[in-house]
Amino acid sequence: MARASSMSSKRLKDLLVSDIVADKKVPGLRPEERVQEARRLMREMGLRSVPVIEPDGGLIGVVTRGDVLMASSSKSEATVGSLALMPPVVLRGDERVQEALKSLVERDQWDAPVVDSNGRYVTLFELSDVIRLSLSLEAEALRSIKVSDVMSRNIEYARVDDYVSKIWRRMVELRYAGLPVVDEELRVVGMITQYDLIAKGYSRIHLESESGPSRGPKVVDVMNRPAAVVYPWSELYEVADLMVKRRYGRVPVVESPRSPRLVGIVDREDIIRALIQGGDIL
Repeated sequence: MARASSMSSKRLKDLLVSDIVADKKVPGLRPEERVQEARRLMREMGLRSVPVIEPDGGLIGVVTRGDVLMASSSKSEATVGSLALMPPVVLRGDERVQEALKSLVERDQWDAPVVDSNGRYVTLFELSDVIRLSLSLEAEALRSIKVSDVMSRNIEYARVDDYVSKIWRRMVELRYAGLPVVDEELRVVGMITQYDLIAKGYSRIHLESESGPSRGPKVVDVMNRPAAVVYPWSELYEVADLMVKRRYGRVPVVESPRSPRLVGIVDREDIIRALIQGGDIL
């Protein structure tokens, strides 16, 4: 209770990385462990990447959702060590949250391993951790910002009759974790995400062809519905709350309750950028 009380009196700009992840435990995998173990952790913990570590705790790299979806199948013997790459950002606990977030946003990363002074893995720092804290520490600021002020208007989307293999390639190319699904009138009818594909057991999607004998499933077969949506006039607080409660990385913006036509999208980076650009916040 003492820790919670001390945190509530602070602002995000006052915090260190260690303050954000002090009670967080994300296990690292040994290089000889199978990719299926990374899939399990991603499914159970909602992770975008899983650290791979040496027996002494030294960081080898990370395995991402994309790696898992491309490499694994129920019979795969692939190991996480064969796929792990050092991520663009590695953090230390004594770094300021402000600088850590700027590094992540500049390199288009949603998470980063945290290591100690000897380079040993400690835990994983995620943008979602900061968004969760911002709901209490920066609630006033989030309520003052409208979705229309931060949403992206150049929107990529999937259609219900697209093949998952096509959408998967687009997500990989654009480095998107998910896409809204629309009907022929651009009305939002669902969402398709990398997390959903992992949770439902899909793998090796890149080997499927839209015109070949192995076409695979269509978006309508795997999408989540109905999609949670917000409106241009919604407060950014509402988006952040949805992301935390439902583990969403991206939330579609529709025209109005009566006209669910897709007009924008907000992702975690948009919220972090809004907090950074707020000046007094981060």
